[in-house]
Amino acid sequence: MISRVKPLSDDYIKQVVAVTSFENRTGFSGQWKLGSGMADLLVSELVASGHFVVVERKFLRNIVGELERQHDKYFRKEGRVPHGRLKNARYLIRGVITDFSQVGGGGLFFGVKKFLLGGKAHKARVALTLTIVDVESGEVISSVQCSGTARAGQAYAKGTYKNIAFGGDSFFKTPLGVATCNALRRGLEGLVEEMPKVRWRPMIAQVVDARYIILNCGDDREIRVGNVYYVKAESRPIHDPVTGDVIKYVPGKEIAAVRVTAVDDSISRAVVLDGDTSMLKPGMILTSH
Repeated sequence: MISRVKPLSDDYIKQVVAVTSFENRTGFSGQWKLGSGMADLLVSELVASGHFVVVERKFLRNIVGELERQHDKYFRKEGRVPHGRLKNARYLIRGVITDFSQVGGGGLFFGVKKFLLGGKAHKARVALTLTIVDVESGEVISSVQCSGTARAGQAYAKGTYKNIAFGGDSFFKTPLGVATCNALRRGLEGLVEEMPKVRWRPMIAQVVDARYIILNCGDDREIRVGNVYYVKAESRPIHDPVTGDVIKYVPGKEIAAVRVTAVDDSISRAVVLDGDTSMLKPGMILTSH
């Protein structure tokens, strides 16, 4: 199950997100663990979309445990992963399952062992609420309502739910599976639309010495030898004295000019032409004006 969304433009960077386990409010009490299962399906869709960097949170303890184990005296030094390199999530995606049902023959089925297919009356529905939360402030950025339905004719098969694994190939051939797929597809489209966008910008990746710096771009961004850029100090936020919210960012002043002297696949080397080189540091933005 791979949803089709427009590729992320090179003008923007992928947002780093984490997905929490979904809350099941449907009353479903069958053989499947809907909360964790639906979250895993969404993670798969987010990764496949190419719009997001998804970091693990469900099994984070396992990752931290492995990191600690690698630095134990009983384990060899070769192949150790350094501490302090786990990525931070910029946004959390929280999910609630509000409907997971199949209607057939005048009855409503939750986790039934038999699924009856072929009749026009049979219909499955799955509904989700996906919430985007800003990790920095805890503020809810947006909430996406999405649902999917399927009639028996769209996924005709004969068998039982009993031996079908949630999220497997056989599951997606059932009415509930098709409805789940449709709901997640619409949910992904909504998340892509509602997620805040951050434009990619050329920056200082490393300060080599008082004369040379390394940029975070190269041939991949069509950087050319001889290009001149201007380094700006970090923007300064202005906060509302009552709410503490950022009202506006005041652009930083121009502190140096640099010229590209060498270009690699994904980095460039530049020489400082003029300005206060003592103020240069990684993360500073470059402009071409």
